[in-house]
Amino acid sequence: MNAPWWQQFLDVVWLEVGKMWWIFLLSVLLVGLIKGYKLDLKIRDSIVRAGSFAIPLAVAIGMVSPLCACGILPVFITLAMVGTPLAPLMALLVTSPVMGPDAFLLTWSGLGADWAIYKLVGAAVLGLGTGFLVLLLERRSWLSSKMILLKPLYRDDGSLAPAAEIGAVSGVRVKRMQVVPRASQVRFIFDRSFDAALFIGKYLLLAIVLEALMVTLVPVAWIKMLVGAKSFGSLLMAALIGLPLPTNQIPIIPILSGLLSMGIDRGAAFTLLLAGPVTSLPAMIALGAMFNRRLLLVFISLGLGLSVLMGLLLQIFLS
Repeated sequence: MNAPWWQQFLDVVWLEVGKMWWIFLLSVLLVGLIKGYKLDLKIRDSIVRAGSFAIPLAVAIGMVSPLCACGILPVFITLAMVGTPLAPLMALLVTSPVMGPDAFLLTWSGLGADWAIYKLVGAAVLGLGTGFLVLLLERRSWLSSKMILLKPLYRDDGSLAPAAEIGAVSGVRVKRMQVVPRASQVRFIFDRSFDAALFIGKYLLLAIVLEALMVTLVPVAWIKMLVGAKSFGSLLMAALIGLPLPTNQIPIIPILSGLLSMGIDRGAAFTLLLAGPVTSLPAMIALGAMFNRRLLLVFISLGLGLSVLMGLLLQIFLS
């Protein structure tokens, strides 16, 4: 006799929490160390001086910075206002939502080592592919930095205004975080880790609940019909599902774990793992106010197209 649905639901939640709690603590500590030693800011400030290495460097920043599609916007705005070329900016904007140190560790814990490596490679391909394709379109005069609609905003003393104020002029709401220096660096690292735990934890817990609801209530036949076949159609469907999905690099992990247990094709799963965070709905709304329509269309097309390509390659090599 099958257990009631609510018991199955609690079993899934308990299993996922038990599997991920220790790696969650390790990941937020890593975020605190990155912030405490300003590693992401030091690399970020090198982009403007990087020259021909700007695109790979932007991808590297995106992969060490624990920022989602919305969280990267303040960094993006600041870099855009100091004249950073468009190609590395777009590479950063694609890479950061997909991969971060915390996301890598949680993917390893939640989906396994193979998926963590797939995600790492996929994030690099998305970032490099987007950066160099945007560069090619710029050289053909089809794109330009002028398509970023934000304009610099200066204060009375001549200094550049913060990203939140620049975004507000264009109707873009950017989350402002007041980081107060601490006398003790250990205390500073602890506080930044605690901030990360609150931010990541609420989304991770919500995603685990969604996974449990999906596993217990959604018929397996629905999943297999939509994205269960090893076909190009499954890849396209996964990309379309990821387009409006309001998930970043953390909550997509338990959701995908549930889908894999229900028989989703691995290529489609890889497409969703990449496309979901890149094209999250809140970020698309913000970018719609920041970008010319052509630039926004290119961003969405590259994010989805390269995600489908990576899913197709996984289908081919795992067949």
